[in-house]
Amino acid sequence: MSVTSENPRAVISSAPPSRRQIQSWQDAEHNAAAWMRHWGFSDAQAKPGGADGGIDVRSRRALGQVKYQAAAVGRPELQNLFGARGRDMEKQLFFFTGSSYAATAVEYADNNSIALFVYALDGAMTPVNETARRTGAAPAPLTPPRHYLPLVSVAPTTMATPAQQPPAPRTPSERTVPRWARIIPGLVLAGVAFAIPRESTVVPWPNANLMTIGLLVIPLILFIWGLAAKNQRTFLLTGAGLVLTDVALARLMNRHLWDSTASWIFIAVVLGIATLLTGLSIRGRTRATAPVMAAD
Repeated sequence: MSVTSENPRAVISSAPPSRRQIQSWQDAEHNAAAWMRHWGFSDAQAKPGGADGGIDVRSRRALGQVKYQAAAVGRPELQNLFGARGRDMEKQLFFFTGSSYAATAVEYADNNSIALFVYALDGAMTPVNETARRTGAAPAPLTPPRHYLPLVSVAPTTMATPAQQPPAPRTPSERTVPRWARIIPGLVLAGVAFAIPRESTVVPWPNANLMTIGLLVIPLILFIWGLAAKNQRTFLLTGAGLVLTDVALARLMNRHLWDSTASWIFIAVVLGIATLLTGLSIRGRTRATAPVMAAD
């Protein structure tokens, strides 16, 4: 007898579906839906829409395509099924045919976890690849109908306290590094800030005290940065830029060098390099923190 309808609310049995004669593509689709319900996809239902309606069997957790043809199934048919799933990658894919599969089709199915089956004219199913054999041997957990509230027996469990839970491993960018990598250059530059204005060859501008205060700005930045930072990502470029800026500032506040053209060229070059290093550091940090867009 030809099968033209089905009852998706029927009680799921561990026994295989009863044999049914496959006399049309509608019979083949309903037969495939019955087998999918047997394998645990309890809401699987055939959606007849023509001799080849694309997705022929639908479930909340699986999609199936059924071919009622004599020709062997090739790779393009499986690629169409894989594409029809879209972004819902959690759904299991099934392909059913009454003929056979080309070698390229089996290879593609194995690489993409598509279960391949061949149905007989009496409705029996034969798995073709390993994914299909696993599906037939270990049915998926049954999904209760939407209108039922499943009764679940909950065993008492012991919640782990925070003290019992091991700390999560830190990624390389989160591991704490010695803070002295920033503090030591700050201390060195601070010593230079106190020493340079009092050199005999230096004419401080506007005076020694203000020159010292000006030269202490960058060491103070490095010192505070060293106390607050937890990693040294992008530190080398930024740190080098700050040190060069401090060198240029020291020469700029030495009135003795104002009349030297070479000194002004040196200051301009150093400031240019410092700006370049800082820009590269900011660019690298921006790339590291930018979100990655998934390709469609």
